[in-house]
Amino acid sequence: MKISIIGGGIAGCSTAYYLTKDGHDVTLFERDSLASHASGFAQGGLKPVIRGTREIEYQNLSDYSIGLHRDLAKQLTGDGLNGKYTNFRLKPSVMLVKEESEAAEMIRVYESYGGDTEFDVRWLDCGELSHIDARISNDVIGGLYFGISYEVDPYKLTLSLWQAAEENGAKMVNRGVTEITVSGGRVTGVVTDDGLTEADAVVSAAGPWSAEILAGVGIEIPVYPLKGQILRLDAPGPPMKMSLWWDTDYATTKDDGLMWVGTTEEETHFDDRTNDEARDLIIGSAVAMLPYLVDAELVQQTACLRPMTPDKMPIIDAEAGPDGLVISTGGGRQGIALGPGMGIATAALVTGAESPVDVSGFTLGRFA
Repeated sequence: MKISIIGGGIAGCSTAYYLTKDGHDVTLFERDSLASHASGFAQGGLKPVIRGTREIEYQNLSDYSIGLHRDLAKQLTGDGLNGKYTNFRLKPSVMLVKEESEAAEMIRVYESYGGDTEFDVRWLDCGELSHIDARISNDVIGGLYFGISYEVDPYKLTLSLWQAAEENGAKMVNRGVTEITVSGGRVTGVVTDDGLTEADAVVSAAGPWSAEILAGVGIEIPVYPLKGQILRLDAPGPPMKMSLWWDTDYATTKDDGLMWVGTTEEETHFDDRTNDEARDLIIGSAVAMLPYLVDAELVQQTACLRPMTPDKMPIIDAEAGPDGLVISTGGGRQGIALGPGMGIATAALVTGAESPVDVSGFTLGRFA
């Protein structure tokens, strides 16, 4: 099949990878550069969904996709362009809590795992946390520990997936798509400033820009940009050996040696500029949990626009519009974790194959 993919983020590049593995003719259209938006600036934590906090279909997709990350770390290694893959590594994570009510809920979650050793889940009280890292605030009363969680470099991940697809024959066109063409109820290609590129199928994986593109074929899609800002700090002392999470925020030492702390959830339309208000908010939250960061030096502040939906679940759908059109977007804050799962499922929908993971709960029709 000849397939056009709109969008050079994690969803588009992973779809290209899985399609080209099966020998399909793929052209990817990206108006800026690969991973130049959310996929290139995300934090890159791959932590399991805490049981009972999300829909079962979301949890299943997340678990399956994290398994694909492990597979990709093996498939994309070697001496070629993908030799370093994505800095994929095992990195335990802890969800910190300060309130007794939160602790009670996390203990209940911990007990729900019972004898399940898949994720090495433990409840750590304040004393046990201090043995792991004594720099955690004394106000923290405990944390839910996941020994089996991971971290990647999202930018390298996205580029590695594309480079592998390119080695399999995929082509990239550095142009924005202005129209998806349709004839007789079926897509026929995409239009850029250079003209029409014919295709048997089209994948819309344009993140928060999907709504504008799909409106041209009469599809209303409730995906919108949710800005997230991250600070990269030169923190004193040794690096943290685990990722820390609390509320909607986090702190982790990345492979660049810097402490990444975040984040914000801002509905600012398509304004992706950083600002001082977000900087101060993030610093305040981080220092409350890790007081030693008051002496950290700000090295860089970044912002990106995550594709978000009203129920915070992705849209993966081949039935919402003309035949041959597949929508793959809406990964939100977990876009990197979900990316390979979304990609392999989208590739299956394009070719008519059975998806290895159930995505029937992610259709656009759920918003009707």
